[in-house]
Amino acid sequence: MLRLSRSIHKHQNLLASAHYSTADAKQLEHGVFAAKRTGDCMLGRTPAQLARTPPIGYVYLGADIEYLKALELQQWLVRKRIDEIHGQHQQPGKQQDREAWKDRKYPDVLLLLQHAPVYTNGRRNRGKLAAAEIERLCKSGDHAEYVETSRGGEITFHGPGQLVVYPIMHLRDHGLGARCFVDGLENSVIETCARFAVDAHRMAGFPGVWTSDTQKIAALGTRCQRYVTSHGVALNCTTDLRWFDRIVPCGLDGKVATSLEHILLHRGDDGGGDRTASEPDVSVNSVLPVMLDSFASAFGCDVVPLERLSPATFSEIQTKLASIDQEPSIHASHL
Repeated sequence: MLRLSRSIHKHQNLLASAHYSTADAKQLEHGVFAAKRTGDCMLGRTPAQLARTPPIGYVYLGADIEYLKALELQQWLVRKRIDEIHGQHQQPGKQQDREAWKDRKYPDVLLLLQHAPVYTNGRRNRGKLAAAEIERLCKSGDHAEYVETSRGGEITFHGPGQLVVYPIMHLRDHGLGARCFVDGLENSVIETCARFAVDAHRMAGFPGVWTSDTQKIAALGTRCQRYVTSHGVALNCTTDLRWFDRIVPCGLDGKVATSLEHILLHRGDDGGGDRTASEPDVSVNSVLPVMLDSFASAFGCDVVPLERLSPATFSEIQTKLASIDQEPSIHASHL
């Protein structure tokens, strides 16, 4: 069940205030987290362009969110953005104005959540996985769904303990192209990992974020329609990595999935051991505010609660989620 009105207020109590100190993640204060722009990220833009970047409103949907229902919400938001930006009532030439966002109803939105267990495949593999293989994925051990999507990338897993970030952004408002947008997402994850003392990086020719030549900590797959983005990035925080044993993650032989928790638990020459008191909490609740702060830094924009940025949009999302909750559960193997 998608319960935005309850999950967002509950989660805001776990987030830091606007004065969040990344140096001490334990000192999270009660209140609303607002990540402030730092202006240190260029992504091919000039300082003047960065000064005009619009704010982004975030919404945390909670855990155990069905993939297809979250996808329906994304698609609905993308249509709203495209219709408003490119609709017939748009003033001539206004869509090219870098500050046209000030006159729009719908802002950029970050959807954050944890999915119920699901394997998703990219558009290049639509219809290519045999029925027997789909059945093996979904029914061996714990139950999972299988969904073919319109995003880029290969097969991957989403589930509990994994922080998923879906930006619904109009790239032209930010002066970004698709490649720079992907770089920004990767930078957000790399900075987030660094704040938990995990060294992560990108690898040429391999999408996503890596902690070694063989270990991938975050999968990335995006879609862009008329400069409006959807899908996004998934960071393994405390994910049960056994889910990845059923697949070749992202279609890369010889590569494996890892997580913040796995790296911290197995750090050191002894190759393992119990969590110590000095190790940071890497649950989704703890990683989420750091991700928001890193996203703001990477894209050079403010990230604030959507309820504050656009109460009307927040209300419409609540209504949409309520209507989705009223629909029968979806169990399709592809979309």
